[in-house]
Amino acid sequence: MTTSFIGFDVGGTSLKAALVNAGKILKTVSISTPADSAPETGIHAMAGLIETLKAESQTPIAAIGMGVAGLIDSPRGYVITSPNLPRWQNVDLSGELQARVGLPVFIDNDVRAMALGEQSYGAGQGATNMLCLTVGTGVGSAIIINGEIYRGSHLTAGELGHMMVVHQGGRDCGCGNRGCLETVAGTEGILTLARQYLKRGLSPVLHRYLAQGQELTPRLIYEAAIENDAGAIAVFTEVGQWLGQTLAGVVNLLNPERIVIGGGIAQAGDFILEPLRTAITLHAFERPAQGVSVLPAALGAEAGMIGSAVLAEKSQRN
Repeated sequence: MTTSFIGFDVGGTSLKAALVNAGKILKTVSISTPADSAPETGIHAMAGLIETLKAESQTPIAAIGMGVAGLIDSPRGYVITSPNLPRWQNVDLSGELQARVGLPVFIDNDVRAMALGEQSYGAGQGATNMLCLTVGTGVGSAIIINGEIYRGSHLTAGELGHMMVVHQGGRDCGCGNRGCLETVAGTEGILTLARQYLKRGLSPVLHRYLAQGQELTPRLIYEAAIENDAGAIAVFTEVGQWLGQTLAGVVNLLNPERIVIGGGIAQAGDFILEPLRTAITLHAFERPAQGVSVLPAALGAEAGMIGSAVLAEKSQRN
């Protein structure tokens, strides 16, 4: 008899869980994330979603996987810290949830869960050495080496967004450093660039949108780029170059065969991916640069839930 898995995406706004079978989502349930509540409240809410999906499942559920932003001790199943759950400090999420629902529970960082989903069922299929990058409010990444997630000696591997790329005059980063990749490629960096082009009169379409009362967002910049707004296109070109120059170093260091780019800002497509690919070609060694392909993520908003189910399946096998 086939078995199913439950995959969680613990986001800052929504707590989503899905019943997953062989990469296919059969049923999804969600609630608002109890972000400011005590861990007990959040775990109770998670258990409720699990019981709902158990009642809906037509096949046995083998295990539960969870992708949680922040520093996650995956081997022990602990949430050390999470920006989405500020009151959670060193919480034994796996142990406490397993005691409630009677099923094995496996957790990891949300970007690593996404990477597992893309590797198994998305843009990373067939790749054994790959990097998964999410570009949105911040810049996160996950590394897969020889088919397995690489977590590092202290479980912090993959913080590409906090590599320093602006060495003089860089903006303050939320991590406490200055000039990190996240400050130029994350949402705030993109909006800052767009304002500069607006001030110089180089974004007439974007200016028109704003005069109509629309809010300046990466999505609005993308819509202006579609209308051939020079400033909007230049914003994504510059961001793509920053990302590509940084990734060129990763290509030299790790020699991946695939780089998968996801997150809200990556939805700008070739406006950002083409300058990114060009920068890798220019700045990485020829052999690894020719051997790596850069693709947009394929699983969209379902990546976290599918990837968490893959995490559960792989962890149970191991």
